[in-house]
Amino acid sequence: MTATTSGRPGSGPAAALTQLEPVGYTGAVTLHGRLGQRVAQAMETYGGLSDDDVLKGFRRAAGLPAPGNDLTGWAAETSAMTFGQWVSGLARLAAATGERGLAAKASGLIAGYAATLGAGHDPHLNIYAWEKLVCGFVDSAVYGGDAGALPLLSKIVRAERYDRTRAAAVANDFSGEEPDFTIEWYTLAENLYRGHWASGDDALATAAREWHYDAYWDRFRERPAPGRPWDIPAWLHAYSHVNTFASAAAAYEMHGDPGHLDILRNAYDWLTTTQTFATGGFGPHEFTMPQDGTLGRTLEWITDSAEITCGSWAAFKLCTALLRFTGEAHYVDWVEQLVYNGIGATVPVQPDGRTPYYADYRLGVATKLPYWNAWPCCSGTYVQAVAHLHDLVYFRSPDGLAVALYVPSEYSGEVGGARATIRQRTTFPEADDTVVEIALDRPAAFTLRLRVPGWAAMTISVNDEPVPVTAGGDEWFALARTWRDGDRVAVGLGPRLRALPVDEQHPNRVAMAYGPVVLAQDVDWVVPFDAPVPWSMLDWESHLVRQGSQLLFLPAEPGTHRMPPGPFRPFYEVPERRPYRIYHDLGSRRIV
Repeated sequence: MTATTSGRPGSGPAAALTQLEPVGYTGAVTLHGRLGQRVAQAMETYGGLSDDDVLKGFRRAAGLPAPGNDLTGWAAETSAMTFGQWVSGLARLAAATGERGLAAKASGLIAGYAATLGAGHDPHLNIYAWEKLVCGFVDSAVYGGDAGALPLLSKIVRAERYDRTRAAAVANDFSGEEPDFTIEWYTLAENLYRGHWASGDDALATAAREWHYDAYWDRFRERPAPGRPWDIPAWLHAYSHVNTFASAAAAYEMHGDPGHLDILRNAYDWLTTTQTFATGGFGPHEFTMPQDGTLGRTLEWITDSAEITCGSWAAFKLCTALLRFTGEAHYVDWVEQLVYNGIGATVPVQPDGRTPYYADYRLGVATKLPYWNAWPCCSGTYVQAVAHLHDLVYFRSPDGLAVALYVPSEYSGEVGGARATIRQRTTFPEADDTVVEIALDRPAAFTLRLRVPGWAAMTISVNDEPVPVTAGGDEWFALARTWRDGDRVAVGLGPRLRALPVDEQHPNRVAMAYGPVVLAQDVDWVVPFDAPVPWSMLDWESHLVRQGSQLLFLPAEPGTHRMPPGPFRPFYEVPERRPYRIYHDLGSRRIV
């Protein structure tokens, strides 16, 4: 067995199809501000886990000395359910930040785990934990440089003996686990293909092909006729039925079937038009929804509106694949929603295993609470999603660099044959602009692409000279020129205050958003927000104010001093256990 490719995105046989290349896992991107703080916290929490604690259950089961303390919650017996994801996240953070100690930790965890395996290399895991183990081994090799991970992975894959029924999920078996607990089997192909590209081992590619989810993927090969609903089954496990499209993307990269790209495109459109809330979250009570207003009705009673941490990770992977293979700017939209209102608005995972799991959008009073059981599945996807934030901001194009997200950050690397640092200075949404500063070791001709979001009324100037913005919303605006050290691009984003209906059946059940940023209403001693309809005729901009570094929406409704309407602020600013409202029924009585 000889390693032939890197295993990173773009290394499969269809790599020539790549239009944009994310650069975050090359150590070229640094995040600042809120996102940088989120990364630093994750590095501290996961880098601070004791190896002995993480490995204790595995060692005990193998009859080996097991020093350390037992973890709690999902990891009380062993950490198997998230072990591979923790290893993956450590390796990805190491690659993204250059903190090689995290890569060494990932490699050490794999070596410690390997010592617990018997001669047959069968880990005796259920398929759910096994899939995550495969991911951890691949990422420790690809992102962490672990030379021993892939040879061991090849042995583990050859020891696999799971039931091959591969039942399509149905409403009473919403994750395809029957008859032998093969839960979420349809997510396996992604990392098996990646392991094949990294190692050159054809057995992994063969195994990946066996786990294709054609019965579900093929439902997305064609779009419905105009005006007709999608013919997609509902009441399935929402997160894993988004995560499966990462396997469809890997199949596309492996085999080059254009039908798989159609599947990815159509799945994105179905998800973002029928399944998602204004935050980008999806999956009330973990279900996909029928297209009949059920999504909006769940706001009346469901407290677990979205499996937000796992859902962010699955959506990030789907959108990254679509950006790579199509180069189309509108696939950043869902990413942006979740960066601000999904993974970026959750309470971080804590060192004791307290983990964000569900987001709460119900009418009335909602709160941010950690999951009631420590170290759940979302503790695994959390660290992966946070690491992946680096890979969502800048993309290398054949002729330059594309800026996808307007967040405080910088890219350091080669552009147009020159060594470059592209730095963004912004406090959006507290301010409505960003400045892109360009530092070069020599003049260089390249194209700088700036995403024009659908919510933006964008203005651009280069070195204080206005430039007409000729691109439409959800497109790239290309600045092709010879750039020099010290050049400066000022971007006015021009966001507006928007009311976003939850679905077609509930046009006046809305969330308020400023550009991509969902606003949450404070609900301490205040009445619910209301406004007459049609709400599109109202002048809300005059009630949008900034107090210091805070963005606030202060609606002036009829009321009394005793019962004022509560102020709105970005959802990501709402702390744990502080009551809030995301959705509001306009045109309804505030007090019944």
